[in-house]
Amino acid sequence: MKLSIAYINDVHGYLEPHPELFYLGGKEVIATAGGYSRIASVVKDIRKKNSNTLVFDGGDTFHGTLPLIQSQGEAIIPILNKLGFSAMVGHWDFAYGPEQLKKLAG
Repeated sequence: MKLSIAYINDVHGYLEPHPELFYLGGKEVIATAGGYSRIASVVKDIRKKNSNTLVFDGGDTFHGTLPLIQSQGEAIIPILNKLGFSAMVGHWDFAYGPEQLKKLAG
């Protein structure tokens, strides 16, 4: 059996693509990064090639942008449910306390 593993982390609540600073070849480069529509497209392509795919989120998902801070992470739940992660955990994901994390985990 062939198993594919996809992994993302440190999205920091960026629902939409955004400019990000990268260092490529010792040079500073501003490039578009993130956005869950882009993530969903990549995950869909990986799963299309291999249905035996696990998708992990290493965390820092529920915190970092105003919509997620104001909703204590709840604003992103419909998107995450649609992506169907196999597992996810990270230190900022505990920022709102254990009861809120249980609520987010549904």
